[in-house]
Formats: sequence, C-alpha cells, structure tokens
Amino acid sequence: MSPLAAEVFMGQSLSEVSRREERIYVTLPVTLRTGWQGATEVNGNTVDYSERGLRVRASAPLRVRQDVEVIVSDNPTLKRNYSVMWVREPSTDQSVYEAGLEVDRDRPE
Repeated sequence: MSPLAAEVFMGQSLSEVSRREERIYVTLPVTLRTGWQGATEVNGNTVDYSERGLRVRASAPLRVRQDVEVIVSDNPTLKRNYSVMWVREPSTDQSVYEAGLEVDRDRPE
C-alpha cells in the first residue's frame, strides 16, 4: 500500500472503507411490517438506500436479525423484504429509532 493510500485508509472508519456502493439520500414514508404474517406495522421514513439495503427511522424499535417487509407508503406495490443488521437507540432529544436493513435475497417478495 502506498503511503498516500495508507494515509487515506487510516483516516476512514472501517465502514467507510468497506462500503462499495453509493448511498442515495432520500426521505420516503414507509410502513415496516414485522412479526407473524406482518401482523405488526410501524410507520417510518427512509434516510438513505443503496443496492444492498437502506437506513430507516421509525417510532418503534426493531431487533437485529429481525425480518422486515418495507412498503413505500405512497405506492403499496413497492415492497421488499429485509433483515435488520443494526439498530441505534434514540438519543435523549429524539424519539425515533434508526436501523440498517439489508436486502433479504433468500425470502421471496
């Protein structure tokens, strides 16, 4: 590794280095369905998305490894299955949870 490449690498977090696809920042209202046959619905918004997944904000917590069906509220035919990869608890001045979702390619649409 060249000195310049090492310097660039050392100044970035692991997630920045390992991220390969571009993130597109867009806020869309979504419905998050979880549980047996999607019995639990939570309203939320997208923060950004990429080829592999998306980041959402919701008023209720999700669990890591939980299966989630995401439906774009303005167009219910746009829906996709995801797995929760990480969850961020709300800060003291916020009441929303944030979660990273990865496309679940093993579950049928």
